[in-house]
Amino acid sequence: MQCRSYVAQLGRLNDEFVKAGFQILVILGGSLEQAHSYGEQLKSPFPILSDPERAIYQRYELTKNFIGLQRTASLIVDENGVIRYLKRVYNPLTWLQESWELLRVVQNWPTEK
Repeated sequence: MQCRSYVAQLGRLNDEFVKAGFQILVILGGSLEQAHSYGEQLKSPFPILSDPERAIYQRYELTKNFIGLQRTASLIVDENGVIRYLKRVYNPLTWLQESWELLRVVQNWPTEK
């Protein structure tokens, strides 16, 4: 349920991310149908993608811990595919704080002159 709160919070902040020149994408570990349903339920203004084989989760070490909490991550990938920001967390209590931290990062992102 905390994950839904985090995605909903990102949805409320979406206009600010767009204004800063960034696109939010959420990747779920379920089926395409589950991702579609999730996006509809939350009225997501950004794409919710599916990773049923959890390849992205494995690539970025987004494993579950010993009590079953899913490790999540916030990433910023530039137009060349280079990761410029990566933060992984297990604690669902920090997810909402992370959305504000991520927004501050993109708002202060250096722009080319």
